[in-house]
Amino acid sequence: MTKWIIVLSSLLSIFILENSEKQVEMFFVKLKNHDVKGAEIILSDLPKNDIATLLQIQLDMFVTGKSEIPFNFNKQINQGFTNNTQLALKFLTEGDLIFHNELGKDDIVFEMYQKALIYSIHSKEISAEILKRILIIVSQNSHLLDQYPNFLELYKEVLYDEYEVANYKLLETKYKSAVSNKPYIKEFKGALESLNNLELLRAKYYRMLGIAYDYYQNELDSAKTYHLKSKSIYDRYNSFYAFDQSYSTSINLAIVMNQTGDYGLSNKMLLPLTKSFIKKNKEYNRVLAYDWIADNYEKLSQLDSANFYLKRRNNLKDSLDFLKNATNVSYLQTKFETEKKEKQILEEQQRAQTNQNWLIVATLALVLSTGIAILVQKNTTKKRKLAEQETQLKQERVDNLLKQQELVSIDAMIEGQEKERQRVANELHDDLGSLMATIKLHFNTVKGKFKDPALHQAETLLEEAYQKVRGMAHSKNSGVMSDQGLLPAIKKMAQVITETNALQVTVEDFGMGDRLENSLELSLFRTVQELVANAIKHAEATRLNIQLTQHEDTLNIIVEDNGKGFDRTNAVKGKNGMGLTNIEKRIEHLEGHFTIDSVLGKGTSILIDIPI
Repeated sequence: MTKWIIVLSSLLSIFILENSEKQVEMFFVKLKNHDVKGAEIILSDLPKNDIATLLQIQLDMFVTGKSEIPFNFNKQINQGFTNNTQLALKFLTEGDLIFHNELGKDDIVFEMYQKALIYSIHSKEISAEILKRILIIVSQNSHLLDQYPNFLELYKEVLYDEYEVANYKLLETKYKSAVSNKPYIKEFKGALESLNNLELLRAKYYRMLGIAYDYYQNELDSAKTYHLKSKSIYDRYNSFYAFDQSYSTSINLAIVMNQTGDYGLSNKMLLPLTKSFIKKNKEYNRVLAYDWIADNYEKLSQLDSANFYLKRRNNLKDSLDFLKNATNVSYLQTKFETEKKEKQILEEQQRAQTNQNWLIVATLALVLSTGIAILVQKNTTKKRKLAEQETQLKQERVDNLLKQQELVSIDAMIEGQEKERQRVANELHDDLGSLMATIKLHFNTVKGKFKDPALHQAETLLEEAYQKVRGMAHSKNSGVMSDQGLLPAIKKMAQVITETNALQVTVEDFGMGDRLENSLELSLFRTVQELVANAIKHAEATRLNIQLTQHEDTLNIIVEDNGKGFDRTNAVKGKNGMGLTNIEKRIEHLEGHFTIDSVLGKGTSILIDIPI
């Protein structure tokens, strides 16, 4: 039963785990399609655990952009994750938090995403999300740019729906355009034809077309048109993700307006952006906004305003450059220290290995010598134990011999008692019984001649004495030696005792079938007879019950009285009977069990179990 419970529990755990993985995958699909409500429903269905915490952080970053790195993130999030999806989600979220809130830590974020990618190998949905982030990091860092084609190829292998296929084409075309310095406008427009149901992705394509028409073709009206189309889509969505995309598009649109001479409209679009909350990694876009604002004011001949925003631009850029450089230096220093420490650890490991080899040799020598000493000790101990066992066996043989002698003595005593009972019974019946029968005949002869009442009373007493003598003789010589067996003998004994008014004896039997072997019946009858006699002599009881139960190969006898009870430790062996100790030994000789349960003032119960 326990085995099946473990199996069922394991199957249930696997089912719950797989279900959680599917919910995580669907959560990212919902966010990708800007189905915030659907993502919230999935999150509400999850149990309140670390998975739910991580997904809540993802949702907060997407909707409000306000999520911050929790204090002691790694301590707050369970470090006991063993499931790949759980680990992938942990490293992905940690990388997102750093990328969202800190500047100059792209290398650290890159490492986080790579760890997440390792654990997401069995989930295309999660792998796709990680690879899209990796491609953003790689495209923004010149020292990582050569890895872009490799990660783009990995992304191609996990495309699972039309959104991902179209997004892959966008990234591939964008990369080709950057490498070849060609606009690839035809390819962008061709891909747009299949994006009727993918509005947010269409907005990305519009933005790429706007950039292509601006930088490569210098067709500013077309560039402005596509930037406006992109911005109008993003502005319809109420989320930080949509605002973040619209922010970048707005800067591109403002630059186009600057080039077309719409300096006032350009500033009208740029000035609100300088006060908006954005990601830390987008702070350089704010620098870009200040730069174009200053240029617009200069073109409008508002030189004071131009100088003001130019100073703000320079101050922010210097601050960001310092922070980024400091972060990079800290990262490089940490990396150098880590590599140095790893080298030291390797050297220490090599030294430790050498020491360990010598230690192994010394340990082997010690173990060998210790083993020899242990073998010698074991041999000595074994000899001593054998000697002790031999002594113990001798003592057990002596104890068994004494026990056998004791049982023989008990048998002899019981046999002597039985012969004595037989002799007394014969004498009562043959001698005293015959004598009393003769006296009775004489009384009958005299009875017709004399009418004296005293004589009549004497005759009645004589008859009563005669019957008691016969009863005593019969009780001493009857029992199991008759043809009736153990149960009738005990019932007859109970009847005789009850008629004397000395004690009310009842007999109950359950399952008593065939007769037992005669010597066993005789021994059990005498045992019960002795227990009843003890109750009469010592217990001061008024009621006594005898129960005999035969079940398969076991006979159970219970003798209960309502007498005064006794303390077994102070019980004295009876002078004329076997006594409780001899009864117990007799039952033990019959391979049975003898139990006494006596409570002072409440009576005694004696239980006997005999194999038959």
